[in-house]
Amino acid sequence: MAGGVVQHLRAWLTGAILAIGVSPCAAQVLRDTPPEETEGVDAIERLGEQVPLRLMFKNSRGEDVPLATYFDGEKPVVLMLGYYGCPVVCPTILSLMTDCFKELDYTIGEDYRAVAVSIDPRETPSHALAEKNKQVAAYGRGGTEDLEDGWAFLVGEEDQSRALADAVGYQYKQLPSGEYSHPVVLTILSPTGKITRYIYGFEYPPDQVKLSLLDASDGKIAKSLGDRILHYCYRYDPNAGEYSVEAMAVMRIGGILTVIGLSVFLGLMFAGEKARRHLGRRDKRQKDDESSGAGAAAGQVTA
Repeated sequence: MAGGVVQHLRAWLTGAILAIGVSPCAAQVLRDTPPEETEGVDAIERLGEQVPLRLMFKNSRGEDVPLATYFDGEKPVVLMLGYYGCPVVCPTILSLMTDCFKELDYTIGEDYRAVAVSIDPRETPSHALAEKNKQVAAYGRGGTEDLEDGWAFLVGEEDQSRALADAVGYQYKQLPSGEYSHPVVLTILSPTGKITRYIYGFEYPPDQVKLSLLDASDGKIAKSLGDRILHYCYRYDPNAGEYSVEAMAVMRIGGILTVIGLSVFLGLMFAGEKARRHLGRRDKRQKDDESSGAGAAAGQVTA
C-alpha cells in the first residue's frame, strides 16, 4: 500500500514540475496543498482485475468498435487515458510514449497493441485521427495494416469512457473551464484485458516497458532466449516502482547453466575417452593383422 501512495505522489509531482515549466494550466498544476482542481483525482491500482471489453467506442475512422477488438488473447495492450485537446500533459505523454515505443525491439501491431481513449465526450473521430497520424509519423515503424489495427485512438460517450476509467482506477473530473484534471499514468493490460501494471509519471524507460509487456503476456511475446531469461530473472518491486533482478532466479539460472556446462564437459570427456579406446582397439587389430601376416609369410619361406 505504501508503494502505491509513493507512486501516486511521484506521478503528481512529476506532472506538476513539467506543467509549471511550460504552462500555467491549473488543471495539471500541483501546489503545496492539493487545490480544488485535483481533489478526488488519483490513480487507484486494480491489479488483476478485468476491464469491461463490451464497452463501445469510435475509432479514428468513425467506426463503432467494442474494446474487445484490441484484445486477441495473444498481444498485451498499453492503455493511455486522457484527451486529445489537453493543453499540456496528454500531448507530452503521447510523445514520450511514442519515443519509448521507437526504442523497443517489439513492434506495435505485431507484438503488442497500444490504445488511447479520450475521456472527453466532445471529441470526435477527426480529433483521434489527427493525433494518430501525428504519432504514427513520429513512430516510423511497422506496416500500415499492423498500425491500423494495433494502434488505436478512440473517442466515445461519457458513460463508456467513464466505465473504462473506473475499471482501471483512473479518477478524473472536468473543471469549470471545460478542461480535465486527471492522473498521469499508463496502464498495461494482458492479452485478455486484465490489469497487470501501472506506469506513472513522464518517464517510460524502454527496458521497464519491455519487462511490463513481457510480464503482461506471461513471456509469450519473447523473441529470443535473452527475452525469456529477462522475464524469468526480473520481478516487479512495488516499493521501488520498477523491475529489478530477483537474486534467487539468477541463482537458479546459474545452477542450471552450471549443470548444463558440467554435463557438456563430462559428455565430451566420455566421448573423447570412447574415441581413444576405439582407436586403441583399431591399432591393436592392425598390429595383430600385421603380426599374423608376417608369421604366415615366414612359414611359407621355411616350407
